[in-house]
Amino acid sequence: MTLSRDSAVIGRIENDNSICRAMRVSAEHAPLCAADCGAAYSNAIEADNQFDFTCHAGLHCFAIPVAIDQKQLVILGGRAFTSTAEFSQFLSGYSELASGESGDCLKNIKFVDSRELREASDLVGSTASYHFQSARKPEQQAESSQGPGLLDAQLEIVRLTDQLENRRKSIGQFYEFLRGISATLDSQRVYHSLLQEFSGMMSAERSSLMILNQESNELALEAALGADLEAGGPIRQKLGDSIAGAVLASGTPLVVSDAEKDSRIPPDRPGSYKTKSFISYPLTLGVRKVGVINLTERTGGVPYENDDLMMLEMIAPQLALIIDRTEWAKKAETFQQMSLTDPLTGLPNRRYLQDRLFEEVERSKRYETPLSFMIIDVDRFKSYNDIYGHTNADRVLVQTAHLLRGSIRAIDMSARFAGDEFCIILPETELGDAARIAERLRKTISETEYRTEQGELMGQVTISTGISSFSGSRQSPLAIVETADRALYQAKTRGRNCVAVYEDVHAAD
Repeated sequence: MTLSRDSAVIGRIENDNSICRAMRVSAEHAPLCAADCGAAYSNAIEADNQFDFTCHAGLHCFAIPVAIDQKQLVILGGRAFTSTAEFSQFLSGYSELASGESGDCLKNIKFVDSRELREASDLVGSTASYHFQSARKPEQQAESSQGPGLLDAQLEIVRLTDQLENRRKSIGQFYEFLRGISATLDSQRVYHSLLQEFSGMMSAERSSLMILNQESNELALEAALGADLEAGGPIRQKLGDSIAGAVLASGTPLVVSDAEKDSRIPPDRPGSYKTKSFISYPLTLGVRKVGVINLTERTGGVPYENDDLMMLEMIAPQLALIIDRTEWAKKAETFQQMSLTDPLTGLPNRRYLQDRLFEEVERSKRYETPLSFMIIDVDRFKSYNDIYGHTNADRVLVQTAHLLRGSIRAIDMSARFAGDEFCIILPETELGDAARIAERLRKTISETEYRTEQGELMGQVTISTGISSFSGSRQSPLAIVETADRALYQAKTRGRNCVAVYEDVHAAD
């Protein structure tokens, strides 16, 4: 919703929390709400920036200042709990409101995690900035503050609220889709599925995905929808050449409303298209270039605009990560003996692990996303060498590597660290979730039969695991690896076949 200086609501309330609605009509609680929202208005205006706060009911909110027709307003959003514990606190503190006969207070309770709330506020802020702080026509500036200009702004807020909610749902669904993709699938099937899901979300009837070959510095067309691969123009483009090559070389997306009138587009643009509007967006991982996704022929014939970039900017890092994982898997199948692959297990080796961990740490710093890391050690591995010989001991490592690789998501990465030690990088994963994954792996391996070449059972194989994560006190790959190694030592001293999580001793200082 949007508030004026006196905390009055401007325009329609959309997707509001039922707690807010119930409190605003309560003689006892309405003054508390007015005080919270009024303070939020003042704080956001004074800071001239987003102001985050928690209201008296325990709802997490954000206030973003906007200027419309020389009126200073504030967009208020969030109004959600980030944990069930907060909801329980609300129920005990406002039992008389929550136990009302109609139950209206509890009809629309929102729960989001902190990251989703931050993403929502970023999306609202960038959209508001684009629509309301750009230059206005002179006749609009001259209108009365109570005239049609403000009414139009109110209607625009309503439209944007609907649009933001739809985008939030689409992004959430796409994240779930990405998490479910398996890198073990054929790369063409992975790319086709990615493109199909992404194009549907962006309402593109025709799209293509081009991936950069790092050795030849060429973009290769890997997947296309709405046209045959052969009919999609040149199959390969040098970095810097043509539209896609120039977009990736510059790292700057290209949004075109009308290709015939845009001076940036060469007159001999290849292909036959229903519409003249398209987007060409570069996919990167840090400073490394991955590829380009192209979208055109939007459903309904509406041209693409800069506004559409917000969706792409939020999703592109995950998309680039999946593509990079899939490309690496392709190379690993073909080049088992290459310098970045362990020849025994087929997993990435320590050198590649170090490079990827550095990239993931930098990505977590940039996007403020969680990152966990685990070191896994096969318990008493020397005994397998002594009893069954080196060949069968190697079979233990190979089968363990296979189980690790098959038990993680496409965006995760398992690697052979050294000897009988393995590592797993878990992007977008909190420490608690990593511990649950590690426990599941421990149980899977302990229940798996390991046999010699002759079919003889080698007894129960177990692992010990140490886990650490990216945090305020661990902001380098070395710090994360060292603390995970300390946790592994703890697991060993506890008797092996267990999981230990590194926790800061001075976390409370």
